[in-house]
Amino acid sequence: MTFSLPRAAAVSGLALTFLLAGCGTQSDEPTTPAQTEEDVSIVEATTETEAPEDVRRDREDILAEFETALAEAKATSGSGSPALWTLSDDDTTIYIFGTVHLMRPDMEWRTAEFSEAFDSADKLVLELDMESPEGQREMAKDFMSKGLYGDGRTLSSELSEGDLEALESALDSLGLPIAAINPMEPWMAAINLSVLRLQKDGFDPNAGVEQILLADAHEDGKSFGYLETASIQADIFDTLPEPVQKEYLYETALTLDDTTKMLDQVVEEWSDGDVAGLGTLVANPDTGGGEGVYDALFLSRNQNWAPKIADMLDEPGTVFIAVGAGHLAGPDSVITMLRDEGYEVEGP
Repeated sequence: MTFSLPRAAAVSGLALTFLLAGCGTQSDEPTTPAQTEEDVSIVEATTETEAPEDVRRDREDILAEFETALAEAKATSGSGSPALWTLSDDDTTIYIFGTVHLMRPDMEWRTAEFSEAFDSADKLVLELDMESPEGQREMAKDFMSKGLYGDGRTLSSELSEGDLEALESALDSLGLPIAAINPMEPWMAAINLSVLRLQKDGFDPNAGVEQILLADAHEDGKSFGYLETASIQADIFDTLPEPVQKEYLYETALTLDDTTKMLDQVVEEWSDGDVAGLGTLVANPDTGGGEGVYDALFLSRNQNWAPKIADMLDEPGTVFIAVGAGHLAGPDSVITMLRDEGYEVEGP
């Protein structure tokens, strides 16, 4: 079996998946070699390789698969607002909320139930520290060292003629020369393309759920906790085999103009609280590009997080956990794992 990236689960390779599966982007400026604080969720290597370039899928095939998944997602519905779960015992309450890391600034997603839960929390727990000076230094160090070649190679010299042609066409649509991303490895270039396209079309990292919650948590004097490190997240993508990274970049470039429309559709499922629909679009092992990718992006991380969340019941107080919504949907979600361990988690 040939290795492939998530298909129906994410447009442009993983562009949409990481927005609901990983941590949030930090800046509304383009990520350049001198300013690499892009914070994303990423997929680790497997021993397989990507489809040969001469049999890669075309744009129509990619869009058709997404439309098929979207139709399945729209067959289900939620409560009409983003989902919120509660795990509690006699002296501890834990709220769990799924996030999207880039949002349109005019998006209204807070509800009275959400505000009551968040306001009551003593502590905010995120995927990783993306805000403190130390956390930003770690992110810059890890993503700079792992997202750039650093050995004399350049992106344009490593790509095939077909891949380079697709990339240059995508960059033209953003008004950028190849030199803007030439030092980057394919995975980092793909992420930058996606985020820049979304920002150009009105999505804003500063409107992402985490950024809003961070500001509010500081104002409220909450404490903070984290489930993993920037090094872990960067390692997952950096160990993706380079041929697979190139396929990811190719598909991102090929469907770049469709990314915004598709994220709008995914956010619509999220804002409706349609957990089943999000599972179909974002965290579906059947369309996740093979067990290696799905396991790395969702399964193994969820398995690491679920016991950490359960352990929070040992400390009295109220905790609000906000992680990428993809981790809270699908058959291997954090919510499912907690329930399978016998914990009573209220919510959808």
